[in-house]
Amino acid sequence: MARLPQDKNRIERATRASQSIIARERQAREDKTARLRALRLSSDAPSSPAPAPPKRKAAARKTPRETSRVD
Repeated sequence: MARLPQDKNRIERATRASQSIIARERQAREDKTARLRALRLSSDAPSSPAPAPPKRKAAARKTPRETSRVD
């Protein structure tokens, strides 16, 4: 079975392009994280604690059913 020729230049270009995209996405993520961290730390008012979820009512206990006896 003959191997198909590989275009090494094409593979290298694709690798460089994908690595640059990944690097830009990573930088954008880090910038956003730094911006949000600075915003959170600079806020003067402490955030109020989240309200507690509503408590569920206690389930009413069911009384066992009485069976009628047939004599």
